[in-house]
Amino acid sequence: MLIQLDLFEDNEVILLRNEMQKVRESTDKVRKGLFARHNELSKLWVELDHRLNIIERCICKGKQ
Repeated sequence: MLIQLDLFEDNEVILLRNEMQKVRESTDKVRKGLFARHNELSKLWVELDHRLNIIERCICKGKQ
């Protein structure tokens, strides 16, 4: 089976490759941003859970 290779690339192919590269870079930025935001929310949740446990202990022991 023979495969014919193009000597010059089509402008459409070049444009599509550039667009795919832009989309890939954009999705990478979104993914990284989502992971960063998830990390922030996770830390906040741990802090709030810890504070709630302290408040509940103080209420149960009758401390003010």
